[in-house]
Amino acid sequence: MGPLPLARAVPIAIVLALLAASETACHNCGLAEHDRVTVSPTQSAGLVPGDGGAVYQDISLKAATSDPEFSLSNTNYATEPGGVDAFLVPTTCETLFEGGYPGGTPLCKIYVGPAKPGGVSSRAKLDPGTYRLYLQGYSDVTSPVKYLIDVYIWDYRCNSLIQ
Repeated sequence: MGPLPLARAVPIAIVLALLAASETACHNCGLAEHDRVTVSPTQSAGLVPGDGGAVYQDISLKAATSDPEFSLSNTNYATEPGGVDAFLVPTTCETLFEGGYPGGTPLCKIYVGPAKPGGVSSRAKLDPGTYRLYLQGYSDVTSPVKYLIDVYIWDYRCNSLIQ
């Protein structure tokens, strides 16, 4: 068996090059916000207790494409007395900070956050799954604080962005 004739070698080389290119270009569309989950933990009726109190809720996060990223948006209510920061942490996290907050030492891994009042966190690439949305009140605020948190789902879908 000798070398392949040129007429057969060229198409084979083209097919191999296309396969190699498709392996390196994983997505046809760019990363963008395509979905959001609005959260108001039921155990607190939308309030975080004062004096550094905290509430949390486990949420399931999904994406339509591989390797999604997630970020948090923390709505600031102008009439509220103080702050609540939002985090995504493992579902095993029962107490996020040791000591007063802000300034306490984290006791759990923080995947995303903090999202400060009126702010947005940075994005993090996470596998789809169940995470704990943890809301940590500031220690210097004595009354309960209202909040509204959105978890933004970033992925590589080729469709409209969220409005």
